[in-house]
Amino acid sequence: MKSLLRLVAFASFALMTVMAQQQEVINDQELRAWADKGDADSQFELGLRLLTGEGLKKNEAEGVQWMEKAATQKHLRAQFVMGSLYEDGVGVKKNETKAFEWYRKSAENGFAAGQHAVAMAYDLGRGVKLDAEKATEWLEKAAEQNHPPSQTALAAKYERGVGTAKSPSKAALFYLRAAQQDFVPAMSRLANLYYSGNGVPVDYRRAGAWYQRAARSDDPWASNNLAWFLATCPDENLHNGEQAVQLASRALRIMDEAGEEQRYEMIDTKAACLARNGEYLEAVLWQKKAIALLPADKELPAEERQKLEKEFETRLNLYQKQTPFTEAEPNPEEEAAPLPQDTILQEEGIPGAPPKPKNGKGKSRGTVV
Repeated sequence: MKSLLRLVAFASFALMTVMAQQQEVINDQELRAWADKGDADSQFELGLRLLTGEGLKKNEAEGVQWMEKAATQKHLRAQFVMGSLYEDGVGVKKNETKAFEWYRKSAENGFAAGQHAVAMAYDLGRGVKLDAEKATEWLEKAAEQNHPPSQTALAAKYERGVGTAKSPSKAALFYLRAAQQDFVPAMSRLANLYYSGNGVPVDYRRAGAWYQRAARSDDPWASNNLAWFLATCPDENLHNGEQAVQLASRALRIMDEAGEEQRYEMIDTKAACLARNGEYLEAVLWQKKAIALLPADKELPAEERQKLEKEFETRLNLYQKQTPFTEAEPNPEEEAAPLPQDTILQEEGIPGAPPKPKNGKGKSRGTVV
């Protein structure tokens, strides 16, 4: 499924590119004629159409053949797609080593998505020996091309000090670059840094603004994050129980509609939001549900489970006493420097925001696949 989603995304991009270049829609016979003549773009498009069933009868085996013809001509997107086919076993037998080889070919030819895929392979030891430092090197190459997923992954490495020296300030900068390209995971991570004072000074308004922008997406965790912020932020002036309940409910609804199981983290958030809104009886019921769901997560380490159980029980006792939960003030990193490039307050129209620099760049409106 993941591979097919990637293929659909690349199919859309490829079709728009071909149409822009040729100013006309190519029919099946014309497309095959150009592919037979060795035109790599036509081979790539024909392969994608056959693999995805976009405009042609789906035929994965034939689609792979045409895709490989384009890939052998150093068609970068075709090389990347070949990697995804072998990674997920679509039209070919699953083979992570071959997947890595194709990803690497596109990466060495400068394709950012391929560089990101190579980095992930090194990070996970998938088709190649695990090597966190090499993963970082490839992420840096892709990040230099303003590839948001790579900028975000590289920022996470700087934040944790994995495969590179730990640098929360560099993490904040790369999160910001990706967030300004509307990459939702980066928005949420940057908000977390502002919330905790890690790499940047504590700034609840900026944290809230980034959480807010992320929550406009269909990502249920983005809605959950904003709900938690509005319900539990140490700054009581930013509390909004009613909106928090709506957001927490939205997050759970999105999960339900996607057929996903309810997560105890989101149930815990819903309880905190209800308590902030003065609905303590319901908050108690939802908190008990979160506690009941916790043991079902078999992948959760025992130490982490015990920690969460204690936190959940503490919140339950508060709600039973008709008291909302508020997070403690963070212990921020000393001498953390602000990000002057971050104009989120001005863009979101937050009261009291400083004027936007005249030479500052506006928020990117581009979408990220």
